[in-house]
Amino acid sequence: MIRPVLRAPMNTTIGGRFKLSVRTGNWLQEESYFGMDGEHGYNVVVKGRLVDDPRTAVEKRFLEQYGGTNGIPRYIGSFELFDGDQQYIAHTRNGQKLETLLNLSLFKITLANTVRLGFQLFELVHAMHIRGYLHRDIRPHIIMADIGWSGKLEVELSSFGYVAPINPPPAPPVDPFNGMKIGRYACYPAVLGEPYVKEDDYISIIFVMLASQGLMPFSLNTKRQWSLAEKKEQFDENPRRFVTAETIWLADLYWDVEIMRQDGTFSHDEVIRKLENAVEGVDMRSEISYAHNAAGHFYIQ
Repeated sequence: MIRPVLRAPMNTTIGGRFKLSVRTGNWLQEESYFGMDGEHGYNVVVKGRLVDDPRTAVEKRFLEQYGGTNGIPRYIGSFELFDGDQQYIAHTRNGQKLETLLNLSLFKITLANTVRLGFQLFELVHAMHIRGYLHRDIRPHIIMADIGWSGKLEVELSSFGYVAPINPPPAPPVDPFNGMKIGRYACYPAVLGEPYVKEDDYISIIFVMLASQGLMPFSLNTKRQWSLAEKKEQFDENPRRFVTAETIWLADLYWDVEIMRQDGTFSHDEVIRKLENAVEGVDMRSEISYAHNAAGHFYIQ
C-alpha cells in the first residue's frame, strides 16, 4: 500500500524558518507549496515527499551544485516533519508557474512568444546537458516565469527530482512508489520505456510549445478511446494531423528532432537554426511580450 504524503501546516512557521501560504498541488507523491523564508525574506517553493523518496536527495544535490546559475533556483534548505516521515526541500521562487500564465492567456499565446519561449527553454536544457545532466521532467507545471529587474520576462526551471547523468542513458522517470511513468509531456520512446536521451528533453519542450498554442494531443480529454501510448504512437506517425495550419512548423520541428535521434546526428545548434527560421519575421532572441490584467497579474500575450 502506498503511503500518502500528508499536507504540511499552512501559515505557521515550520522547519524553523518557512511559512507556507499557497498549496500549489500534489503530483506523483509530492506536495508543493509557495511560501516565505523568514530568515532572509525570500519567496520560496517548498516540496514535501516521503523521507525515503530518492528525488529529494537528487534535487538537493543538484541545487547545491548549480543553484543560482541561469535558469536554476537557489537552494535554501531542507527539513523534516511528521516524526521524520516526510522530508521537505526549499529553493527560491521567481514568478509564477507557466501553467498559471497559460491559463490566464486562455492557453493561447502569440506564435512569436511561443518561439521565444521555446528558445529560452532550449537554451536552459542545453546548459544542463553541457554539465552532463538530463532534466527528464519538462512540463508547464515546473517552468517558472517572472519579470526581472530589467523588465524582461524570463523563465527558469523549478523541479529537479528526476535529474540524471546523461551517461549511461537512464531509464525514463517513474513515480518511485507505484511505477507510474511521467508521460503527458514525454516522447513516444520514453513512454515505451526506452533509455532517456537529450532529444527527449527537447521533445518535451516542443510539447510545452504546443500547449502554449492550445494544442494538447495527449490530454485525458483527447481521443479518450486511446491509451497514452497509442496517442503518442499516432502523433509520432504523423504529427501534422494534430496541429493547425499556423503550427505545422512545430510538427516539423518534432520530426526534425526525431530524425536526428534516429540518425545519431542530434545537434542543439541545428535545433536552434530550425527554430530561428520557423516563423517568418520573428526574432527568437527578442523579449517575450506580456501584459497585466485587471487584477494586476501579468500574463503572456
